[in-house]
Amino acid sequence: MKALRTLLLLLPLALTLSGCDQVMELLNKPKANGKAIGAACRHSGRALEDCFRRNSKVPKADIFAGWKEMNEYMQSKKMDIVPPPPDVTTGTLSPAEAPKEEGESAASAVASAAASEKPSKETAKH
Repeated sequence: MKALRTLLLLLPLALTLSGCDQVMELLNKPKANGKAIGAACRHSGRALEDCFRRNSKVPKADIFAGWKEMNEYMQSKKMDIVPPPPDVTTGTLSPAEAPKEEGESAASAVASAAASEKPSKETAKH
């Protein structure tokens, strides 16, 4: 009887402690994301200040920790930076110059077909 009571008291404790890893993982996720952002900035050759400016919502300490770790790793392995693609600013390309993707061309074809059908229906009513 006493062993059963002890088991019933230890069971909830064991279940609670088994969830600690998941709780700690959720608490450390923003820090890990910040470190990943910093590491990516260093690998791409971006300055630390640019990385801070681009990711203003992420704590600077986390970004710096990731940047520093990647800097040490790259120096020890004698790695070169991988230049990032050029930044794309919105509004600089005219619609004719914008690259068309398969999904966009199909959507524009449907939109143009719908636009061409509307006037014909209205003319049929009159």
